[in-house]
Amino acid sequence: MLQIGKDWRALIGNACWSWILAFIPMIFKAISIATTDYRFDGTYMLTQETGLITKKTTNVDLRRAKMINATDSPFSGGSITIVENNGRSYQFPYIKHARDVAQDLRSVAEESSRQAGDVRNVLID
Repeated sequence: MLQIGKDWRALIGNACWSWILAFIPMIFKAISIATTDYRFDGTYMLTQETGLITKKTTNVDLRRAKMINATDSPFSGGSITIVENNGRSYQFPYIKHARDVAQDLRSVAEESSRQAGDVRNVLID
């Protein structure tokens, strides 16, 4: 009598496709990170450009910044959040050493505001 066995080698191709499909979200994230660029003019304007085909540009005047916060996570990377005086919030992801960059942006924003003649009221106890 003829014995027909199972060929488990078919799982190899399936395993390869599973790995490829599992990496698809990572490919999209890598493209997003690669197409995000930041420019700082050295005085007060921070510019973010994103997009592969159509570019989206976001300009933030640091003299209007009320808060500049940074988060840094090993799973999501570094990001900076800037909140303006009018309450509008900007999120800037994919920033290496986000805490150091946020501290530098805070000091530049404060210096630019001082040079522009803006005075902040500080309570002294």
